[in-house]
Amino acid sequence: MDATPMLVHETDLPSARALGAALDRHGRRVTGFVPPGYDIYLRLLNPIEHRDGSTSSWSAAWAANGIEASPWMQWDELAARREPILPDGDGEPRMGDPHPELARALIRAIALHHDLTGPHRFAAWYGYAEDDRQPAISFSPEGREMVLYSGPLLDARNAPLPPLTGAGRVPMHWWPDDLSWCVGQDIYARSLILGCGLTTGLAVLGEPALDAHRIREDDFVPVEDC
Repeated sequence: MDATPMLVHETDLPSARALGAALDRHGRRVTGFVPPGYDIYLRLLNPIEHRDGSTSSWSAAWAANGIEASPWMQWDELAARREPILPDGDGEPRMGDPHPELARALIRAIALHHDLTGPHRFAAWYGYAEDDRQPAISFSPEGREMVLYSGPLLDARNAPLPPLTGAGRVPMHWWPDDLSWCVGQDIYARSLILGCGLTTGLAVLGEPALDAHRIREDDFVPVEDC
């Protein structure tokens, strides 16, 4: 578990209500997980953690199997192949639990064009919450009941700080109060979706530690709990 401060539990956040109202409640489009209207949308793939603690990307795994990477590639497509070459023998990306390394790299890229000092907002599915935290809001498209949190994305030295709940998980939803960018995905996903401005999106695409792929706001989002 990453030794970083835990997020602070919140019972209500105006920006969470604004976010929930902006999400598309019909179907499974990108805008069911992050609001419409951003300049660019990206899918960020959770890295595969190896037994020695190192990580590798989906794109590297696809290349090792002679497959061309694509924005909506699914892990089960690789795992179901006959005699696939899998990282570290049988490694796979976590579901519903973004890796702290992904969080650090994403924060680093966003910070190039946004002021990340001060608290940011987060939502995690209540089934992943610690203790007896009660849901404060539901997010579409599945009406998932979410627990709300606040906390920093930078430490005292302005270094990236992965946001962690008391359960040791990075939430699937994060945003600033002005919703100038937003991260979201379903609770069982092996990836995150980011909506943001073009300059921020290009910085994320250029961050070498991220396996990021450009998508469209009206793309269908496949279920990833396989």
